[in-house]
Amino acid sequence: MPFIFQHSARPSRSSGVFQLPVHVLLRAIFLLAILSNSGCAASQDSESNHATSSADNTLSEDEITVVSYEESEYKDPLMGFNRAMFAFNDFSYRYVLIPVAKTYNYIAPQPVRTGVSNVFANIKAPIHIINHLLQWEPSKAGTTTARFLINTTVGIAGIFDPASAWFDLQKNETGFSDTLADYGSGYGSYLVLPFIGPSDLRSGTGVVADYFLNPIPYITEQPDTTLIMAADAAQGFAPKAESYETLRAKSDDPYLFFRNMYLQGLLRDQQFKTDEAKANTTEK
Repeated sequence: MPFIFQHSARPSRSSGVFQLPVHVLLRAIFLLAILSNSGCAASQDSESNHATSSADNTLSEDEITVVSYEESEYKDPLMGFNRAMFAFNDFSYRYVLIPVAKTYNYIAPQPVRTGVSNVFANIKAPIHIINHLLQWEPSKAGTTTARFLINTTVGIAGIFDPASAWFDLQKNETGFSDTLADYGSGYGSYLVLPFIGPSDLRSGTGVVADYFLNPIPYITEQPDTTLIMAADAAQGFAPKAESYETLRAKSDDPYLFFRNMYLQGLLRDQQFKTDEAKANTTEK
């Protein structure tokens, strides 16, 4: 959700770069998404799987029990800043994003929400392509490029995902944070970002870098860019709105709860990578 950053180096209309008005892009996204209600069977199956996956993810988030960290065990050098950002985010979530998300979930049927999500995910393909190349993964970069071309054309501007359903070209999403990790960068200190929430220094750096790889700022102008990024953030947050409320209600200190849950997630990811590396070594 990198819409919080301003991009001052974007070309203007006078530069000859095509600029897309926000009302045209947003209308196209939502009107075309409605077509997904009457889409082909393959697309409906893909949407159903996506919905099931989202529900499973939400359920797993609700069932998380955080036991790995206590405040005394993690120094949290940026706690003052982090608590201030958490308070800002919490207010924004509860009084702005969550009401918007609930309204969106209520008025937009699942196929429409899936189509809108697919469009925004498809637009971000260049982020993944460039970072795959930076990570020396040309095969994944090629697959992502093929997905982008197929879904943009056959998938009607990315509303559908025929690349997965018909060509078995699965998502390989990555970002600059993964690129930094690939070159040996650690997570750094825990960091709470405005609107984005729990993060770390490496991921925060990745958010900024990925913003400049996002095509949207180059085909739109302010304030359209910020509005479109905000719409992307809102639709991305919509599936998580109920989970946030549920998880927040489970703790006397929501800041520590979400911090520890995030840190526990880092531990699980690291353990998974360690186990995967051991398995690959054993196979060799």
